[in-house]
Amino acid sequence: MEGRQLTQRQISVFSEDYRTRRRQQMLRFFGATVLTLASCRLAYRGMLGRKYVPNMFQLNYKAPPFSYKGEAATALVLGTGLATGGLAMMIFGGCWLADISSFPEFSFKLKRLMGQEMSPADLPMDQETAHVIDQLEELLDNNKK
Repeated sequence: MEGRQLTQRQISVFSEDYRTRRRQQMLRFFGATVLTLASCRLAYRGMLGRKYVPNMFQLNYKAPPFSYKGEAATALVLGTGLATGGLAMMIFGGCWLADISSFPEFSFKLKRLMGQEMSPADLPMDQETAHVIDQLEELLDNNKK
């Protein structure tokens, strides 16, 4: 790879830090997905349990006995689980697609999207990337002399 010129993006893809970041992003998204699916399953089971199936010679419109407080608490818990899981899936999925792992990265990418120019040197770098950048700068300094 000495003859090829690598971009900063390609250098960071080769590092172990990049792989762990992507794995962490993936696990966050799948954790939110599990929360959402578990909430959906519990809501579905709750609806099946409330279904009134009459026996022979029973009325079809007879309401089953229920507790208002219990129904409200169950609806609150299941609704919160579904809403939180869906929102978390959307946020973590978007961050996974955009390769964002922290709030400073989010603000950097948002500012770049809005048109404000920031230097990537403002972001913290892992040791491998900093070492490669130092070597490239040394090579450029030696070529200028």
